[in-house]
Amino acid sequence: MIVLNSKAQLTVDVIAKVAERKITIANAAKLLNKSRRTVERYLQRYRSQGYSSLFTGIRAVSQLIKLQIGLSSKFSR
Repeated sequence: MIVLNSKAQLTVDVIAKVAERKITIANAAKLLNKSRRTVERYLQRYRSQGYSSLFTGIRAVSQLIKLQIGLSSKFSR
C-alpha cells in the first residue's frame, strides 16, 4: 500500500512526468507552486537517487518503508 499525503504524491507525479518529458519544468513549477530552480533540483535528485530523495525527515522515511513493504508483498505473489 502506498501511503503519501496528497502534496507528496503530487510532487512525485509531477517530477516523474518532467523526467519523462511529458511536461515542462516551467509548467511543473506552476503546478507545484515552486520556483523553476527548485523543480530543477528535484529533477536532478530524482534522476540520481530515485523518488525517495524527494522526501526528508522521519515521517517520510516511515512512509517509504510502508511503500516498500506494500510493493514487495504486491510483487511477491
